[in-house]
This record gives sequence, C-alpha cells and structure tokens, in this order.
Amino acid sequence: MTDLSTWEHASFDATIDHILQRYHQVHRNQFEELVPLAEKVATVHAGSFPAEVAGLLAEMQAELLSHMMKEERMLFPMVKQGIGKGAAMPISVMMHEHDDHQQAIDRLKALTDNFQAPENACRSWQRLYQLAEEMVNDLSDHIRLENDILFQRVLAS
Repeated sequence: MTDLSTWEHASFDATIDHILQRYHQVHRNQFEELVPLAEKVATVHAGSFPAEVAGLLAEMQAELLSHMMKEERMLFPMVKQGIGKGAAMPISVMMHEHDDHQQAIDRLKALTDNFQAPENACRSWQRLYQLAEEMVNDLSDHIRLENDILFQRVLAS
C-alpha cells in the first residue's frame, strides 16, 4: 500500500497527470503481459490451473480500459477545467465502477489462493501470479487515490 498523502494538497492537474502516468499507462502495460500469459498457463496446465483466471483477467482488462478512457476523455478534462461539484455525476459513476473493479480483484484473489502458486507451478505460472499481484496492488492504490483523495477534493471544491 502506497502512501498517498502527497496528493492531499497537490493541484488537481498534478494529481491527474500522476494518475495517468503512474497508473493508467502502467495498467495498460501490465495487462498486455498478463492476459496472454494467463491464456498460456491455462492452456498448458488445463485441469490444474483455475480456468476462470484467464477469462477474468481479460474481462478486467476490458473493463479497466473502458473505465480509464472515460476518465481520460470526460472526467479528467472536466476536473482540469475547474468544474468542481459539477463533476458529481461522473465521479459517482467512476466510484461505482471502482466497486466493480474491487469485486473482480476479490474474485481473482480467491481463484489464485491470494496469488500463491502451487509448489509444482512452472515459471510462467509463478510469473503470472507475481504480475497479477503487482497489478492488484497498483489498482488498489489507484482506486484509493481517486476515491479517497482526488474525488473527495473535487467534490469539496
């Protein structure tokens, strides 16, 4: 869990630019490796690997890409223009989608035994769980930064 207190007093522009660079671009890169790797592991280890993982990661990728596009094209420009409380509806939608992302995270943790690969897992399987855990930690920090800091500050402005 990252200390997000740096962003409690930063400008909205600086916070948004940080989110775009540190989280949005990183998530895109993470899923570009995660989804094919999960499909590979699911194919090679059919029967022992939790088959739902590959599909869940692909679904998470699609949902997150859509979500980030909405933030980048609609919400963040509104915030940067100083619309403040006028962004309440899109913020509400984003927070609802964050709840959906959290449910997917919880499901992924359950399917992967909290990212604990079996003793006999190959390197690809181990790498998949390591990358998935990193992505989940980043996504959790990303959601906290938006929900608890950025969105609350925007709504109070």
